Amino acid sequence: MATTMAQIRQGLANNLSVLEGQVSPYMLAAPTPPAIHMLPTEVNYDQALQRGLTVAVLTVQAMVAFGLDVSTQQRLDGWVQGELKAAAESDPTLGGTVQYVRVVAMTSYDVLALPDRGQMLAASFRVEVYV
Repeated sequence: MATTMAQIRQGLANNLSVLEGQVSPYMLAAPTPPAIHMLPTEVNYDQALQRGLTVAVLTVQAMVAFGLDVSTQQRLDGWVQGELKAAAESDPTLGGTVQYVRVVAMTSYDVLALPDRGQMLAASFRVEVYV
């Protein structure tokens, strides 16, 4: 994989930066909602002959404050309904560093309890990057 994971992370963060809030190519220890961060979850090597294709899978997690405010949940719903997918795929080659990016699924919708941050509502997305 000639393209580095750092390039993939940064490229996705650049694409997602059009969404409101804190966007980080790396996991946030103390996110300030709304926030989006990402983590690699899988790398599938040799998907074509002679190392012709590697597929990196990342989890992009989007978080909003969880409380009595319905508007934060509506923001997350918008991301789930396609806004995050559209943003992540807006430059499908991540500046020419990969073949293409595809958001394939929202995989979970959870309440997270973060130390010193209270509760957050989070949606996780499976993103496949073809290198």
